[in-house]
Amino acid sequence: MKKYLILIFVALAAVFQSCDNNDDLWDAIDDLKSRVQALETQVDALNGNIGALQKLYGGATISKVENVGGKYVVTLTNGETIELVQGSEAEAVIPIVSINDKGEWQVSTDNGATFTSLGVKAVAEDGTTPQFRIDEATGYWQVSYDGGTSFENVKDTKGQPVKAIGSGTVTDKFFEEVKVDGSDLYIKLLGGEELRIPIVSDFFCRIITPTEGVQTFDAGATKRFVVEIRGVEQVKLSAPEGWTARLTDAVDERAELIVTAPAAVTRATADTSKDVAIEAFAAGGLSTVAKIQVESTGTAPAAPTVAVTNSATVEPTQSALTFDVAPSANADGWKYLCLKSTEAAPAADKVLADGTAGAGTSVTVENLEANTAYTIYVVAYAGDLTSEVASVGNTTAAAPVPTEADYYREYLDGGNITLGDLTISKAAYPDAQLLKPSELTAAIITAGGLIFVDNSDAADLSFTIAGTSINMGDIVLIGRYPEREQATISGPELRCKYNAAFKNLHIAASGNYNLFTTTNATYDPTLHVEDCIVDATYNVVYDSHNTQNFKKIYFGNSIVKMTAANKPFYSTKAKEAHTQQLIRLDNNVFYAETPLQNYLINCGDRSQAFQTTRLQIEVTNNTLYNIYQPNIMIRAYVLAGLTVTKNVGYYTGVTAKNYLTGVYDTAGFTADKAEVTYNYLYTTPVTDANFWSAKHTGSYTPVNNQMGEGVEAPFSSMDAAKGYFPINTSVVTTGAGAVYDTKKWFKAE
Repeated sequence: MKKYLILIFVALAAVFQSCDNNDDLWDAIDDLKSRVQALETQVDALNGNIGALQKLYGGATISKVENVGGKYVVTLTNGETIELVQGSEAEAVIPIVSINDKGEWQVSTDNGATFTSLGVKAVAEDGTTPQFRIDEATGYWQVSYDGGTSFENVKDTKGQPVKAIGSGTVTDKFFEEVKVDGSDLYIKLLGGEELRIPIVSDFFCRIITPTEGVQTFDAGATKRFVVEIRGVEQVKLSAPEGWTARLTDAVDERAELIVTAPAAVTRATADTSKDVAIEAFAAGGLSTVAKIQVESTGTAPAAPTVAVTNSATVEPTQSALTFDVAPSANADGWKYLCLKSTEAAPAADKVLADGTAGAGTSVTVENLEANTAYTIYVVAYAGDLTSEVASVGNTTAAAPVPTEADYYREYLDGGNITLGDLTISKAAYPDAQLLKPSELTAAIITAGGLIFVDNSDAADLSFTIAGTSINMGDIVLIGRYPEREQATISGPELRCKYNAAFKNLHIAASGNYNLFTTTNATYDPTLHVEDCIVDATYNVVYDSHNTQNFKKIYFGNSIVKMTAANKPFYSTKAKEAHTQQLIRLDNNVFYAETPLQNYLINCGDRSQAFQTTRLQIEVTNNTLYNIYQPNIMIRAYVLAGLTVTKNVGYYTGVTAKNYLTGVYDTAGFTADKAEVTYNYLYTTPVTDANFWSAKHTGSYTPVNNQMGEGVEAPFSSMDAAKGYFPINTSVVTTGAGAVYDTKKWFKAE
């Protein structure tokens, strides 16, 4: 006894004498721990690769492979995801793990020079997944064969434990090569073994569970799980004793797995197995197994509950509402219906039948109407048990006041769009199309109807109608945004078989055609054009039929470019027509880039054949630039009335002949039927003192008009390339001439 006590005291003395070296000892221990901890990423990658290899060697099939951040993410056909990590450089010795030709795990600790079998199977029913770690106390590699319960040292070929911390930097490369090779995933291990697995994107069977881990059931409870399925020809189901499992037929690659727990847990049903599995087989011998784990609480099921409230964090928008949903813990899921609050509240069975499945604890319902009250109805379910209907109401935000005019939005909101004497509204036109110029077709133009042309895309602003003519249906075409560049419709002869109206568009003749013509032997159409740019080559409007004619023509607030001499804005050959009622031109710009001899309106000559006795002509507040009359600017044999007032004209260097207006029937057209006042013409030279006469004989000479030498130019600037001739109001004080501030699309710059 005395001897042992002496030895203890000697040992204690040695300890106390060496206390000065304690700091060095603890520093060494801490350094070892820190170096081991620095390798945790490599250890995790090693263990992850082992698990992935075991699944791949065990016959797993692949539906997708992605390279994400330098690692391969492999999605199996049963829905599982595994990762293959190539590794990185580290100051360590990293075991190289592979599978030998006996199907056993083998390990190399000398960079693949030699391999030692671990003595455990890698695949088959008795396959084991080894788990590696580094002992922080010793720095040795250790391996577990029981899921991490116990570990033993990894030994080299000499039977010695292997230190993880080496003296130099090595590359912990886990694989010789990993790549997608055609339609295969190709893997070459550092031990030389090769594995090639086909990637089958058209074959999978995967179970979608609401929560991870074991799925818990009350006694006798039934739960349904979505199964995503493709390319499966046959399935085989298995379940623990006392459990039932059934798979419905797939619709749109989705089926339902219906699982029912035993009514009560007894010795006969206390199966230790927890797997409900679907073994799916495809053509060509491919197969996959999708499974979930289940367990029963053994207690009678209780109906789930659910509560719903307006979101505490997300404010309503004009098209969406967000709600917070709180289902009870035993709920398998929940469904909802969101209806206008004016609609009848649905029962629980309707919510379950027609509702949308929710996920998580909130839902955002979209595509709602602005400033409208809605109520959401929610029902939770657990197997065949359902909750009471929970509900809450909320109102979407009001639509903001638009900062830009939008004819289509105005129409949808129930507003009225004026086009001359037409009113475009839902009451008058219950249906409308919104089309981009590239979506227009000749067939659509022929069919007619109300069409809004979307001019929001600067790269899509043109539509060309092929051919030399097209018969239009009863049609209204409106450019959507009046303050943006207009969409261009390039066309041949636009035959107005029925009524036609155009607003906020650029209409261009694509060849030497009359632009708008009549064509129907049984119908006298109306033509309305407003807020448009018109490029004409021949007549802009031409009554081309012998017996039929336009009943009404209105051109307003538009810019019309004319290029052909003696091709008037309006002309007719309908000598036998007697239904013309009105030609109204208001606030337009008619111009040519160089002086052009032309009529404005020609309703026939001194021949009595043109009996336009019902026709009223109104030409007001227009600007005419470089358009001069060949004889008479506005000509007819007879009219019901003529108003030519507050127009401004300009041309120089050419001789203007005779009269601005002329009506030949001096007996049938009396002075009280004409008003020609407050017009302003700048021209040199002046050749006829009776220029303003309303009759061809010059017997009626109105007053308050100005013309000829000595007056000032009426424009503050002149841009014949763009058709921009703003009135100089200090010169023209009567308010005559067209204005540009009403032409919202026009940009002077």
